[in-house]
Amino acid sequence: MHQSFSRFLILLAVFFAAFLGVILVRKAKNGDDLFHFLKNNDPVTASPNGDYTLRRDPAVDLNDVRVLAAINAESAALVRSVMPSVVSIDTAGVRHERRRDFWGRTWVQPRTVQGQGSGVIVSKEGHVLTNHHVITGNPRIRLTMHDGSVHSAKIIGSDPTVDIAVLKIESPGPFKALKFGNSEKTEVGNVVFAIGSPFGLGETVTDGRISAKKRSFSDSQVDLLQTSAAINPGNSGGPLVNIQGEIIGINSRIYSTDRKNPGFQGISFAVPSNAALVTMRHILARGRPVRGFLGMALENVDRSARKELKYDQPGGVRVMGVAPDAPALKAGIKKNDIITHFNKDTVGNTRELIRFIQQSKVGTEVTLMVWRDNAQESITATIGDAEKFNQQLLQNEGGNGIQKIDTKAILNAIGLIVRNPNSREQEQGIRGVFIEQILPESQLKGKLLTGDLIRAVNGRQVTDKNDFFQRLVVSLSVQNTELFIQRGKNSIRLTLSPMKQ
Repeated sequence: MHQSFSRFLILLAVFFAAFLGVILVRKAKNGDDLFHFLKNNDPVTASPNGDYTLRRDPAVDLNDVRVLAAINAESAALVRSVMPSVVSIDTAGVRHERRRDFWGRTWVQPRTVQGQGSGVIVSKEGHVLTNHHVITGNPRIRLTMHDGSVHSAKIIGSDPTVDIAVLKIESPGPFKALKFGNSEKTEVGNVVFAIGSPFGLGETVTDGRISAKKRSFSDSQVDLLQTSAAINPGNSGGPLVNIQGEIIGINSRIYSTDRKNPGFQGISFAVPSNAALVTMRHILARGRPVRGFLGMALENVDRSARKELKYDQPGGVRVMGVAPDAPALKAGIKKNDIITHFNKDTVGNTRELIRFIQQSKVGTEVTLMVWRDNAQESITATIGDAEKFNQQLLQNEGGNGIQKIDTKAILNAIGLIVRNPNSREQEQGIRGVFIEQILPESQLKGKLLTGDLIRAVNGRQVTDKNDFFQRLVVSLSVQNTELFIQRGKNSIRLTLSPMKQ
C-alpha cells in the first residue's frame, strides 16, 4: 500500500511538471519571461475564442517623449484657459410661408426659423464678437456659456462686408474676455486653435496652422486668413487663437465643393483680428462701420491708357476724376494721374486701391506714388470719412465750393425701381431693397438683375429705398461705389463707376 501511494505521488509530480513545462513554452513563444509569469501581473481572461493577455505597459516611456508630453499638457492648459470665453449662439426668427389647400384657398402660416453659430467674449462688460451672417435675419439671440448658463443678447451693430457683428450680453458681468492678438504679426506656419460649436454639438476644439494670408473674396471687404484647423457649420463666429490664447481671427467660412452639404476639406478662413477690432470699435463709437475716403473716380489701366499716358509699368490705377472739395483734390491729385503705390503697398488694380483707402483710419496721412507727365511723384493725402462727405453733399445747396448734385440726372442714369421688403420678409430678417424693374435707359443694365436684394452701399446697410437712393445718388456722382448684393444664395460685391450728371 505504501509503495502504491509513492507511485501515485511520483505520477502526480510528473503531471504537474509537464503541465508547467507546457505553460513555460507558450510564454516563451509570446516573448514573456519567467519573472513576469511568476509575478502573475498580466490578466488572463477566458473567452469562447481562447485565453488572451492584455499588455499592461505603454509602448513608449514618458521620459523618451518629454517634448511631446509637454506640448500635450500645454495644449490642454491653453484650451482650459480659452474655453470659458467662447459662447454658443442660438438664433430664432419667424418665416411666413404661403399655403394652399385642395380647394385653392391660401393662407399664411408662420414658421419658426432657427440658426446656430459661435461667438467670443471680448470685454468684461459682456461684448461678444461673431459673424454678421450668424445673426442676420434672426432677431432673437440666446447665448450658452461654458458653465451651461443661458443668457439673452442684443445686437449692437454689424458690418456685412467684413462679416462681423457685435452683441451685448443682457446680464450683469463681469465676464471672462479674451485678448486681441495682432493678426499682422501672424506668420504662415503658426499653430492655431479654432474653438466653437460645429453642428450644434457644443464646445469643440480643433488645431492646425496658418496656411496662407491675404486671401481675398468678392464679398469680403478684407483679406482673410487661411487655416488648416477644421471649421464646420456652427463654428462661424468663434475665435481662432494663437498659442498664447489671443484672438487672431474670427472663424468665418469654409471652402467646400459641395454647396448643399458643405463640410471641412482642409481649407478654412477667418476674418483677421485687426480688421475685426477696427470694425467693432467703429460700431461701438458710431453705431456703424466707418470707411476711409479720398473722393476719386478710378479705372484700371488698359492698353490704350498706357499708350496715351506713356506708362509702361505693371499695375497701377488711373484717376478718371476727382470730387469737388474731396481729400484727393486738396492733396493735389489730378485727372489722369496713375496711382502706383499706396504707402508701401503696390497697387495692382482698382479693387486693391479701394480696399487700401477704405481700411485706412480716418484722419491719417497716407503717401501715394503717382505717375504724372512721365515721372513718379509722391503725394500726401489725408483720409476722410465717406459717410460725412456724403451727408455734406446731400445737405449742401451749392456753397462752400461744393457743386450741387443734379439729383434728377443721376436718378435717370440709375434707372432703377426698387421696393422695401414686405412685412413677411421683414419678419424673416431681410433688410435692404429689392430691384423690381430696370428701365431701358439705365446705365446699370446688365450689371444688376430684377430680384437682386441690395443690402449695403459702400459697406453701410440699406434701411429703406429712400436711404438707398440718397446715398447712391451722392456716391455715384463723385466716386466708385460698392454695392453688396444678395442674388439667390450668392453674395456679390459690385463696384460701379461714377455717373455723369
